[in-house]
Amino acid sequence: MRRNPDDDPFGDRFGELNDMLSGMAGDEMEPVDVHKYDDELRVVADIPDASQKEIEIQCDGRNLAIRVARDPRPVVKRVDLPAYVDDQSAETTFNNGILEVTLDRTTDPANIGFQ
Repeated sequence: MRRNPDDDPFGDRFGELNDMLSGMAGDEMEPVDVHKYDDELRVVADIPDASQKEIEIQCDGRNLAIRVARDPRPVVKRVDLPAYVDDQSAETTFNNGILEVTLDRTTDPANIGFQ
């Protein structure tokens, strides 16, 4: 039996609740772009109104977390990387609200933080 979405009494409420929770979580960071090259990955994030002191980056070899320590709540953006990277190779720049993180790609398990 097919269900008519117009018959769902909670449909609009779930959308409103989701929007409200996104706002409460402080989801102020724009989408993150990941550029894949032969020997490296470059992650670019637009973080308006942030200072370099507020930004923390963590990488485990396959995932990257960008944390912006803002009051009253920090903002965290997690990125699943499309390839394994050497988590110790991260080079970062932050200029005019644009964060760029460059990571060397690897296939050596010794360079992958979580293995």
